Amino acid sequence: MKLRTTKYIIKEGFINTYRNVLMSLASMGVVSASLIILGFFLVITTNIEHNTRFLKEQPEMQVFCNPSLDEHQVGMLQWNISRDERIEEFEKVDKTAAFEKAKKMLGDDSEILEGLDESIMPVSYIIKLKNSKDYEDIVEKYRNYPGVDSVQYSKKAIDFVNKILRVLQIGSSALIIILSAIAVFIISNTIKLTVFARRKEINIMKYIGATDWFIRWPFIVEGIIIGLVGAVVSFMIIYLVYRIGGGSIGNDMAMLELVSMGDMSFQLISTFCMLGAFVGALGSVISIQKYLRV
Repeated sequence: MKLRTTKYIIKEGFINTYRNVLMSLASMGVVSASLIILGFFLVITTNIEHNTRFLKEQPEMQVFCNPSLDEHQVGMLQWNISRDERIEEFEKVDKTAAFEKAKKMLGDDSEILEGLDESIMPVSYIIKLKNSKDYEDIVEKYRNYPGVDSVQYSKKAIDFVNKILRVLQIGSSALIIILSAIAVFIISNTIKLTVFARRKEINIMKYIGATDWFIRWPFIVEGIIIGLVGAVVSFMIIYLVYRIGGGSIGNDMAMLELVSMGDMSFQLISTFCMLGAFVGALGSVISIQKYLRV
């Protein structure tokens, strides 16, 4: 495509957008609203994926002994764990290490442990399984073992979070389809106004030999402009809302580690721009198709 032709196409695209400024703004609003809804789903999904990875890094299983157990009893439990072929590896957390970990977790509130020592803490074993399918049998075995207070296992929490994540991913895919269809409908109707006003000009251009794509491109550029402006506006709104609201959520829910907007910015803006441009171009192609049949 020649440079002069490219300049003409881009210029006409901007002129068409300005010519129907009210309808163009309405279309941009629809695109923005659609992408904002989709964007919040993507932000939630990204944060759940991040926290799921964090959960998976936690110990698979932890067996807590009764603090009153003596060294011999603890040794017998350790011998049983070491002989269990379903366990890949294990690590012992003694009373001292458990006490230090408790103080670290309490942070500024660690003064509540003053006057106490490590004797109040239980010995525990961090266990990694060879096959996560065995967890129910192993949990049952050590939960009923003499001198074992409790068995904690994070797999159930991870499975639950993964189920939520799958629902959100399916929901995001469905939203993309539904909201894209709405945006395509609105944009195509906006561009139809421009096409209708220039229908005679289009017919003349066809009769003098202009190709369909030469006629089509300015309207495609118009749709892309509408889609990209809507994408940028929606990104800016989500960026501001997440920066303002994300901090307070992170403070209120200390167990959650929110992904910073800086880490998500490129993914969001690139997704929004690609979707916006695609939806705008598709709406333009649909709207002009009828008037190319001469």
